[in-house]
Amino acid sequence: MATEAIISDTVITGILILLGMVIVYLVIREIRIMKTANRSVELELERDKLKLLQQHEAQKGFPFTRLSAEQTSAILQVEEENEVLATSVFAKEKLLETRLARLENRVRERKLDNLLANEEVQERKVK
Repeated sequence: MATEAIISDTVITGILILLGMVIVYLVIREIRIMKTANRSVELELERDKLKLLQQHEAQKGFPFTRLSAEQTSAILQVEEENEVLATSVFAKEKLLETRLARLENRVRERKLDNLLANEEVQERKVK
């Protein structure tokens, strides 16, 4: 009975509180370890992405076909000719559009003149 008097309700409560604090500490520690592990995985993934981007950029710097100065000048000449032709085509299209518009307006004007003349003739017949 002497041992029962030593372990009281307050001691048991204290031990339970201490045990609860240890459990809470372990849970918090595990959560922090999980976050750290996730972050390290994310960092590793970012490193892999950077390596892939560096490899891709390195391949861009060394194309499979290298053009000589003569080839590039020929390409530039063809591009300039294309620009001149495109300008010429645009000018011709614009000229054609304006001529068609002028022709349409002349046709409308003649039709209206003919209708007015015809109307005058009809009015004279009625009077």
